[in-house]
Amino acid sequence: MKQIHPFSSFQEAISKFDNGAHFYNLFSHAKDGVVSPEELELIAETDNDTQKLILFLVLSISKMDNHSREKILARLDGELFGLYEKYHPVHITILQMIEKGKPGLSVTMVGTPKKIAEPEENMEELVVPVLVGAEGSFALVPVKQAYVIYELHSEYTHETILIGHPKETADLPEKKLRLGGMLRELNTEIGTESKKKKLFLEVQFFLLEE
Repeated sequence: MKQIHPFSSFQEAISKFDNGAHFYNLFSHAKDGVVSPEELELIAETDNDTQKLILFLVLSISKMDNHSREKILARLDGELFGLYEKYHPVHITILQMIEKGKPGLSVTMVGTPKKIAEPEENMEELVVPVLVGAEGSFALVPVKQAYVIYELHSEYTHETILIGHPKETADLPEKKLRLGGMLRELNTEIGTESKKKKLFLEVQFFLLEE
């Protein structure tokens, strides 16, 4: 999880994006007018996670005017634009997340986080995808152990949601923020009843919201 300082103009953004990537990326060339996934990865540092890569792209150009954003998107190569179309995050409110959110969805949202100093002992587990060889499965990760946990508040509703980021990263500022991340499913055992399910926002990026 890291802070993004969004670009203010097309020229500022393209000068960073069109960088030629690493020396071993033989088919990416600096200043050729085309931005490849490898070039974007060089500045996003998302460890080849394509969903996070597109979150970085969208948030880093979010403060530019519409015309400048369209010019950036026009410079993406075919592969990167395909990833953009597949993983483009949805901007939602807290209430929309509660009512319509789906696990695995990339989202951006605005709110003010408040750190939960002492999470409950029975804090839910987080369902995360795990890839073993060519087979995909799911694992349960204890939220309290793995994440710094916050409640996210909005000026538009009294509802709150849980959000968090891995413990090894710096705390979120308790200010109005624009957050980017993935919705994850929380599970709690309630006696012998079936599991109660709700969502948790795993924060990947944030920027200060004016």
